[in-house]
Amino acid sequence: MSDLRAWQLELSQPCALQIAADARLSTIDGADDQIWEVVLGQADRAAIALQTRYGGRAGLVSLVPMWQIAGQVIYQARQYASPVVVRRFAPAFVQLQAHITPDIAFTAEFWAMDSRAVGGRFRLRNLSATPQQVRIDMLAFVGMEGQEQSTKLIPMVGGGHALALGAVGDLYPMVMLDNGAAAADGGSHKIGVDIALEAEGRFSVRFVCAGLSDPRDALSATQHWLSEDWSKYFAKLADTARTLPQIETGDIELDATIAFGYMQLAQAFIKVPVDAPISVLAPLRAAGNSARTQVSGQVAYATALAAAAVDAAWAQGVVRGYLATQHEDGWIDGAARLGNRPGYLCPPILARLAWSIFQYTEDDSFLRESLAPLQRFFERWLAADLDADGDGAPEWQARGQLGFPSHVVSGNHVDPRTFETPGLIAYLLSEANSLREIAHYLREDELEQRFSTHIEQLQVTLATFWDANKGRFVYRDRDTHEMPSRLEILRDGNGDETHLVAYTLPQPGRVVVEVVGGVQHTPKFTLVVSGTAAGGSVIQETVSEDAFAWQIGRGSYTTHAVFAQVDSIQCEGLVRVYQVSAYTADLTPFEVDALLPLWSLGASREHADALVRQIEHNFWTTSGISETAEPHVETPTVSTFFVTVLGEGLLEYARGDARAAFPLLDRFLKTQIQSLRQNKIFMEYYRADKAEGAGERGHVAGLPPLHLLLRVLGVRVISPTKVWTGGPFPWGGPVKVTHRGLVIERSADGTRVTFTSGRVVELPVTAPWQAVVDVSDDSSGA
Repeated sequence: MSDLRAWQLELSQPCALQIAADARLSTIDGADDQIWEVVLGQADRAAIALQTRYGGRAGLVSLVPMWQIAGQVIYQARQYASPVVVRRFAPAFVQLQAHITPDIAFTAEFWAMDSRAVGGRFRLRNLSATPQQVRIDMLAFVGMEGQEQSTKLIPMVGGGHALALGAVGDLYPMVMLDNGAAAADGGSHKIGVDIALEAEGRFSVRFVCAGLSDPRDALSATQHWLSEDWSKYFAKLADTARTLPQIETGDIELDATIAFGYMQLAQAFIKVPVDAPISVLAPLRAAGNSARTQVSGQVAYATALAAAAVDAAWAQGVVRGYLATQHEDGWIDGAARLGNRPGYLCPPILARLAWSIFQYTEDDSFLRESLAPLQRFFERWLAADLDADGDGAPEWQARGQLGFPSHVVSGNHVDPRTFETPGLIAYLLSEANSLREIAHYLREDELEQRFSTHIEQLQVTLATFWDANKGRFVYRDRDTHEMPSRLEILRDGNGDETHLVAYTLPQPGRVVVEVVGGVQHTPKFTLVVSGTAAGGSVIQETVSEDAFAWQIGRGSYTTHAVFAQVDSIQCEGLVRVYQVSAYTADLTPFEVDALLPLWSLGASREHADALVRQIEHNFWTTSGISETAEPHVETPTVSTFFVTVLGEGLLEYARGDARAAFPLLDRFLKTQIQSLRQNKIFMEYYRADKAEGAGERGHVAGLPPLHLLLRVLGVRVISPTKVWTGGPFPWGGPVKVTHRGLVIERSADGTRVTFTSGRVVELPVTAPWQAVVDVSDDSSGA
């Protein structure tokens, strides 16, 4: 593994040491995919621990190397002669180094072989001219339901022992070492081996832990892996690791954050195109939940584009996975191909994704096979059943389609089917533009003209969302096209009463009714809202509890009717333990949705200018950008997806000038660095107002914006003989990108490309974005 980049990362620096089997090298068991984490300790804590929760079966299972040297027991961080540092890492692999004593250097390598086995190799080196006697024991701790579970020594035929960790849910994990046996001083929680370390000598010992449902199978798996020659597997690990871009900026912590991002990106794929052309992402694999494979379109967009630079088949497989769910009418499911389906239409983002992937692959066949299903998907979004008022502006159909947790309107429980957003029109414009580009590239002239017509129509529709007084795009009610604000009609009324509110709205609007109480139980009742419409006609809207959206003891419903006055609100059948509140739907919030036209390639220049000013004045934050400009939101967040698309929008606005997107990328990466220092794992979201993580731990949605990073760096490697590079260089210092055998060095002085053949091409600092090709006649696209 010496070919991997060498690091010297300490505990205080950003690390994400979760390891999982690499789907390129082994078949992943999505139903039982065991994820481990290498944990570095400090002070009295174990210096090194390999830990897992076995997918939630255990509170914590921890394996700790413990040393006995010259009568001293060493396992705590403070006892080591030098701090443990992270030396190398790759998908499924982590290497550490330290000095156990001043005279004994130590390298630990941890490797996830497959979904049910993990192992490690400890290499010792005696730096002195005196022989040393050393014993290593693997100490096991199993925490189950708040209690420590006993482990058991298993005598092996031919001598030695295995260590049985006991029942962990339906698993019976076993631990073995090379020639491992119980310690002479007894104890059933460890096994080890005595080592005679010669003067200036070296010694290596391995261990394996396998968790299977039959203890005999687990024992057999540990024996199998200990009988194997690991060097051939490590060689394959190193080969696959070389497919990941290596980026050197001069800032070690930034480089590490990027490198861990690529490592966790590779590990997020639990199926890669081998026997089938489909990729499957497990968004929470790093957190030990590979069974969850439901991925939103927004997460898939950012992840697949990051993967396109690593392996074209991965990224194409994500698109194919979505297309595989397509119905005859064009519907595509809004989740990954495996796992529970959310039952809503995928956001219209797949054509933009396919066209962007093509920029990395230049694979015509992928575009040809995708064009027809992507066209049907786009046209499905324009169908009448998604546009209730028939004005050419369809409505979102589910909260899951919106893509960001800070969404104030949906957070106020307004049904997304009842209002229209400029963001959805922006998505559709982006799709139409991408489909037109695909059709143009494939010389499909009729289709190109068809999509041009769609673009013109959508641009007209988008312009109707512009509020000249506010200088921005706004939300609007589906039917009235007004932008009502929130007004309280009823607060915490008793659930068993009829509430005669007699409330006249300043402008006609919908009513949001909330029912709170009962914790997990969903009550049976009938909601009746009575009042009058704008023309004076009587309205009575009646629905059952099934029409409500329920979340942990809270249900909400947005009326289909638009009320000018609300006379009464009643929940027939509801008991007093429940409380009822009602208010008008608030469509005034200013959120990131209103900025998406900048990314759509469909906003007018005047509107785009205004959006850039709005970003600077209302959305600019510590982490680059906030998903809401509303000051009352206590914990505004930002996600990799919106950093990516708004970064792309700024690049398009600046006609490819990377300097326009660099400040956004720079701020977001600094927040990720700080979060990774603190949490040692990527988070789903990040606080917009401070450098902290938020959301679920280990979620792929929170990886660095690797696609945007390469765009800002001005590097896109197509093959070992072709790279796109050039354009303005915004980085403060020189940057070196090593990928697919090429070395691209960019700085304020220009760009230098070194091919595997040894040929070097140099571009001046003023060189535009262009293809650079290694050809035998010594000419290039430069």
